[in-house]
Amino acid sequence: MTNQADNAFLVKKRALFDKLYAKLNDKQREALYTVKGPLLVLAGAGSGKTTVLVNRIAHIISFGNLYYSNTVPEEAEALLPQMDRLLQSGTEAEIRLFLGAFAEDKADPYEVLCITFTNKAASEFKARLDGLLGEAAKDLWAGTFHSICVRILRRHIELLGYKSAFTIYDVEDCKRVITDIMKRLKIDEDVLTPRTILNNISRAKEKLVEWREYAMEADGDARLESIAKVYKEYTKALKEANALDFDDIILLTLKLFKEEPEVLAKYQNRFKYILADEYQDTNLSQSELINYIGAKYRNVCVVGDDDQSIYAFRGASVENILGFDKVYTNCKTVRLEQNYRSTQTILSAANAIISNNTGRMGKNLWTDKGEGERILLKKQFTQSGEAGYIVNYIKEQVAAGTADYSDFAVLYRLNAQANALEIIFSKSRVPYRIFGGVRFYERKEIKDLVAYLAVISNPSDDTRIKRIINVPKRGIGATTTQALFDIAEKEDGIYNVLSRIESYSEIGKGALRLKAFYELIEDLRIYAESHKPSEVIREIISRTGYREMLDAGEEPEKAELLDELVSSAMAFEEQSETPDIDTFLGEIALITDIDNYDTDANAVTLMTIHSAKGLEFPTVFLPGFEEGVFPGDQSLRSEKDLEEERRLAYVAITRAKKQLIITHTNTRLLYGQTKQNALSRFATEIPKNLVTIEQPVKTVYSNVSEAKRRYVSSQESFVKNTRMNVPEKKETKPVFEALSAGDGVEHMVFGKGRINSVKDMGGDALYEIEFESVGTKKIMATYAKLKKL
Repeated sequence: MTNQADNAFLVKKRALFDKLYAKLNDKQREALYTVKGPLLVLAGAGSGKTTVLVNRIAHIISFGNLYYSNTVPEEAEALLPQMDRLLQSGTEAEIRLFLGAFAEDKADPYEVLCITFTNKAASEFKARLDGLLGEAAKDLWAGTFHSICVRILRRHIELLGYKSAFTIYDVEDCKRVITDIMKRLKIDEDVLTPRTILNNISRAKEKLVEWREYAMEADGDARLESIAKVYKEYTKALKEANALDFDDIILLTLKLFKEEPEVLAKYQNRFKYILADEYQDTNLSQSELINYIGAKYRNVCVVGDDDQSIYAFRGASVENILGFDKVYTNCKTVRLEQNYRSTQTILSAANAIISNNTGRMGKNLWTDKGEGERILLKKQFTQSGEAGYIVNYIKEQVAAGTADYSDFAVLYRLNAQANALEIIFSKSRVPYRIFGGVRFYERKEIKDLVAYLAVISNPSDDTRIKRIINVPKRGIGATTTQALFDIAEKEDGIYNVLSRIESYSEIGKGALRLKAFYELIEDLRIYAESHKPSEVIREIISRTGYREMLDAGEEPEKAELLDELVSSAMAFEEQSETPDIDTFLGEIALITDIDNYDTDANAVTLMTIHSAKGLEFPTVFLPGFEEGVFPGDQSLRSEKDLEEERRLAYVAITRAKKQLIITHTNTRLLYGQTKQNALSRFATEIPKNLVTIEQPVKTVYSNVSEAKRRYVSSQESFVKNTRMNVPEKKETKPVFEALSAGDGVEHMVFGKGRINSVKDMGGDALYEIEFESVGTKKIMATYAKLKKL
């Protein structure tokens, strides 16, 4: 009887688990139950991976490896009637209590490391785990790669020669440091821009290449040798300022692990279970980090979708997920293919498109939600007509009461497409928001106050001192500050020079004002030792007169931003285990766009497809489905680039829950050039039986006066619907400012750049411009609207 009772116990035990997780499908439960050894979860779009991850963490902590364990208690036979009752009518709490008594090799919360790609995702994990685990969830380490590494570095970075109160520089801070170095090394910004150098340094760090190795690889290439010289001085400058850039956070953590075996052993022993989300978006340094920490127990679970790897331009490598089973040879792979978001028509379109990629592991999304509506492929004459169609469609649906504005998203491939869309939306009285505008912590006023906090925490931060030394104005002139900076460069940093400023005769009368600034910072540092970040911010605002400066300016409403920063600090203090300035500065340095996305706002969302990853909307518009736009011209250079572009199309399509509307045009004005683009190959890869095609309506009139009357009537209707004023059209000749090669310019979309060449086009001119942010573009002068710098 014993063997029968043992087998019955094991069967009923697993049946109880299946009942406990009845809301999950078979593949989700398989991923959850697989606790030991490496696991790759290929999670298709909308397949409920967050639910799996959260429940898997709770399962490891509550039950360990109990599901697959063959251990049977001595009293197994006596337990069978109780198990039958639980299977028939047991509550979730009763089943958890029963199974928890037999937990095997379960983990304590502090032994689990969960790595996400956004702070928002980390917060969601913690909130959902609170509901499952209660207080125990607070001991779990859950955060982004960078926030986890900052936590480690705060404890051990002194072993690398830094102080624990290091500063994290943003892109603007880094560019400022590089600009200073370039001036010192006499490197011409016309040849190499600070952004170009910073991007090269960032890519090198992502590949774990430090400045010495980079210099060796330059091997006679003048351009790379210049970058290597800056890289060396940049590394030195950041260390002297006790500052890290974004890439240093992971690079230095890896360096710490390599050079300090005891530190590595501490975290390898601690974290018995590692879970990493969005693994397809990791770069080399991030995958190395996971491999280092997970090397001892090898209980590494990575979740991702190779078909959604779309960040190669940021250094992400799809090879990390494709080659995971080669690094972990005994890896188990579970495919989550059931989709809970979209209709089958939308999924079939996505499946058809992505099947044209060869570099993938393969899966086929399906749903039980039904076929749903056909995809609408709508053609318009121009991008203005395209935008007008989208706006009018949304207005009709909202007016009919079938949708809210927040049900709609317009996802575009290029930021440049946003201009035509925003013009029509802004004049239509349709509420909208463009995702990716100026973020709260990127506003000048906030960056100023954050700089004060950074200097209070880390007086070695020369870059931040330079930012605030005369903000608000305190009568310190440019000559005085330059003299100060020159002395500091030869000696031991700006703050140390300020501490003995009166001993430098070359400073002159400005010494008293510099001394007052130093004493202000010293007072604030003493205050900060016994006060919370929110209180320190209030003290900075009060002592510096920053609010009064804003009140006296042209935009006094900006003073409200200061109160919002205080509120942000107070919210941080309520949630953080260590509510001090260093931790606060670390958290805000790692905030991304997606962390600020408000899903409750009743407005149409306009954003790039890259920004939309992880989001979903009932109705999605995809404008610009044309060759040269999507896929873009640059992606046609190699099959690898084209496959990444196709993955982007897959991501775009799978954002839609119920309705997908793809639009394209006869002609499109983009980057100052009007082009006739063919329909995107991605649209042609969708099976015809899934698509309804609509062509633009072009009415033929019997005479000119009838055509004119209809035209005027339609224009009046459009004006009425969009509440915009159409000015009288006047024939004008193209007017543009004559510019020459070498001129610095600013474009409303692409930002700052420098003209490489000018080509006469017979009454017009074609500019080739090297932009800091987007590289080289060719633009017609008539349409460029460039501002000369």
